[in-house]
Amino acid sequence: MCGIAGIWGEANEELIRRMTETVSHRGPDDAGIEVFADFDPPISLGHRRLSIIDLSAAGHQPMANEDETLWIVFNGEIYNFPELRKRLLTSGHRFRSRTDTEVLIHGYEEWGIDFVKKLNGIFAFALWDSRRRLLHLVRDRYGVKPLYYRQEGKRLFFASEIKSLLCDRNLDREIDPNALLAYVKFRYCPEPLTLFKHVHRVPPGHVMTFGVEQTSSSRFYELVFRDTHPPADERDLARQLRDLLFDTVRRQMISDVPVGLFLSGGVDSGGLLAMTRNFSPEPLKTFTIGFRREDQRFEGQPDDVRYARELAKRFHTDHQEIILEPKIVDLLPKVIWHLDDPIADPAAITSYLICQAARQQNTKVLLSGQGGDEVFCGYPWHLAIQLSRYYDRLPAAVRALLQKLLNRLPAAKGGPLTATFRRLRKFNNSASLEFEDRLIGFLSYAYTENLHGLLGERYAEAISAGLPERTHWELLKKSARCHYIDRMLHLDMGTFLPSLNLAYTDKTSMAFGVEVRVPYIDNEIVDFMAAVPPDLKMRGTVRKYLMKQALKDLLPDQILNRQKAGFGAPIRTWIVSDLKEMIEDLLCRTNLERRGFFNPDYVQRLIQENASGRHDYNYLIYILLNFELWCRVHLDKQAP
Repeated sequence: MCGIAGIWGEANEELIRRMTETVSHRGPDDAGIEVFADFDPPISLGHRRLSIIDLSAAGHQPMANEDETLWIVFNGEIYNFPELRKRLLTSGHRFRSRTDTEVLIHGYEEWGIDFVKKLNGIFAFALWDSRRRLLHLVRDRYGVKPLYYRQEGKRLFFASEIKSLLCDRNLDREIDPNALLAYVKFRYCPEPLTLFKHVHRVPPGHVMTFGVEQTSSSRFYELVFRDTHPPADERDLARQLRDLLFDTVRRQMISDVPVGLFLSGGVDSGGLLAMTRNFSPEPLKTFTIGFRREDQRFEGQPDDVRYARELAKRFHTDHQEIILEPKIVDLLPKVIWHLDDPIADPAAITSYLICQAARQQNTKVLLSGQGGDEVFCGYPWHLAIQLSRYYDRLPAAVRALLQKLLNRLPAAKGGPLTATFRRLRKFNNSASLEFEDRLIGFLSYAYTENLHGLLGERYAEAISAGLPERTHWELLKKSARCHYIDRMLHLDMGTFLPSLNLAYTDKTSMAFGVEVRVPYIDNEIVDFMAAVPPDLKMRGTVRKYLMKQALKDLLPDQILNRQKAGFGAPIRTWIVSDLKEMIEDLLCRTNLERRGFFNPDYVQRLIQENASGRHDYNYLIYILLNFELWCRVHLDKQAP
């Protein structure tokens, strides 16, 4: 993995150097810039390298073809580059390195920009074709690797991280109101939005082409669900999936540097661990994060450490456990600086610490189970939607009585029993709605009344018009003819996966120059599962049904059948302990009035009702806290 930056339409060595140095953490092994003042239009390219395949100087970037008419800056890994390289050699192309970057250049020469359809990997790159005077910005199918851009007149700026774009002092840092509304509701900004009105993301699975005359955007991949597998029983499909999983892990274990694994103790990471032992001659380094017992008291979910420890022992790994002590106040501003956009998921902190530990152990590549829930159907809201179909059968009077009862029960404090009340209350609030509203409700952290209370009259019309969930509705309309299980997965793959999970995973890993690979969203795995009948993704209330069938003789039953814990952190404890003073300081009336986004009276009410235990506003408070910290870093320009 690497960091890339560029300016199309200007030869500016000083600015491209600063843009490139700003993402030096992404590529500590090498740096390069090229400035072409004589090109029409002129162009400046920058690159920071993290060496994974072919550690020699032959992998230096920016990289050109033989006659220097094509230039590329590339971030990512192409897993099928050996096969593509063989085809290109047969066609007469000559190579100077073993890198996948050079395969991209020759692939473009041979097949044109449509060559991106042949790629299986995680990538974001810029390719400058000086003969055609075209700049192509390309991002992988699912948005694993980030790529941001902004246009100003005839100039285009692009980079792996927003902070590179902020090196241009002329950038207007105006906040996008639509992105802000979506962030408060869902705790992230959905693609292609960012909180900066004038900064956008290249959408996953797209090529954006910038020319002197015009700009175009074309989709080279779109996820489509079709039950197209030939008739086969579930055992045959489970065997096929298992074979694909082993092939994928084998491909993604290829590296010239040590490979490790995020180990949560669940079926996703456990499955990867079970498969890696076939391809790793040395004990694999595994990393798990845990929390103090007293910090877990409000969460009502099992701690990963015990299960991860059992898996590490079973598969003889070189295992490291990181226990998060109360230093969240120091960590949070640093994590927010790296994230670029605020992502109010405490899992970003746990990912940050694991990647820090991995780099300290000289592990430059980590495998992750990210994407497993989206591809195989494993999230709590998938189960909630399934259960709500039974809930629909209850008489209206019974449902109304349940709602009154649940609203009287505590939601924010207590142990496992209170956590159950909290989940039941959230379920009941959305379960009586139509499917689309029901699903969006399960995914929300702020409801319409919260948005009106927080943002007031200025945003009232936009809230009432449904702008916070517009991206979600657009995706749900596209999948309207699909089975409801596939509709959920389609929505997850287009929103939650790229904009939250993959976004924080990339930024927190690259903060330490660590590459994270995600085998479960390999092209072949996603294509296979998109054609699997929905009832094999979730059978009754059993999530990840087919995946568990594929892995059942590789993992013990206690792992296959354990309660899903998620890759999170004890946010409810932090809000009333470690973060309490920070919340009182940053979300005070004076700060909120100065900032001018949120209603101070309503924020104080949220904090008070949460403290009393009457309502569970912990995540909403965390969303507001992250936003204020983001403003301090990016608007007030206060270094963390």
